[in-house]
Amino acid sequence: MRNAVLLLIAGLSLSGCMSMDSLSLGKSEPTETDYYLVDTKFRFICLGNTTQCRDMTKIVSSRSQLAPIEEAYGTKVKGPNYPVSLTRMLLNPADGSYTSSPAGTTGRYFKIPVNDKTQIAWDALGTIESGLY
Repeated sequence: MRNAVLLLIAGLSLSGCMSMDSLSLGKSEPTETDYYLVDTKFRFICLGNTTQCRDMTKIVSSRSQLAPIEEAYGTKVKGPNYPVSLTRMLLNPADGSYTSSPAGTTGRYFKIPVNDKTQIAWDALGTIESGLY
């Protein structure tokens, strides 16, 4: 009997170490990944409403790796502010192949579609970030 009580106490104390999130089934927020969200203030691009983001400011030290993006968009990322130039390129492609749309009312966030061009930019930014760290 004493051993059963000790096992029960041990089991209860160990269960306190488990995350309640791991116990809830199907209660997480749905994620949308059919667009990219561009933050024009901090120069981030995120996959939908997820936490998967790329920092566009990293291109300053990796301008030589912008060729795939420049080729896809048919224009150069220009200085002196390369992240701003890239942001403008993503939001307003020169060929008008897609349009951006505001997300929210602050003018800070914009949605752009996931397509061949934006996927090239996403992948290139990922390559740049992984090369820095």
